[in-house]
Amino acid sequence: MSIFSAIGIILLAAAFILFGYQGLSAFLEMGSSDKFVYDNISIADILDEKYYSWIHDIPYVAIQGIAETIVNAPLALWLLCGAVFFLLIHAFKGDR
Repeated sequence: MSIFSAIGIILLAAAFILFGYQGLSAFLEMGSSDKFVYDNISIADILDEKYYSWIHDIPYVAIQGIAETIVNAPLALWLLCGAVFFLLIHAFKGDR
């Protein structure tokens, strides 16, 4: 197993753990009501605003929109994308 496959498997496991945590958290917050509210965790939820406030200073609006999308996208999605990326690297460049 190469380092790329190990990183991919770790990222995949982290994505599934985060997805399970979010689902379990939504189920436990439901309580006695019938409302199931699933909240995604994003980078903006984890970091303080001072670490990504520079995005509003980007002069080009298209790049600013892309940066805001990256910061506000679900973290589980980024973990899955990273896992797929590293597993594809392993598939094409790994030990044979």
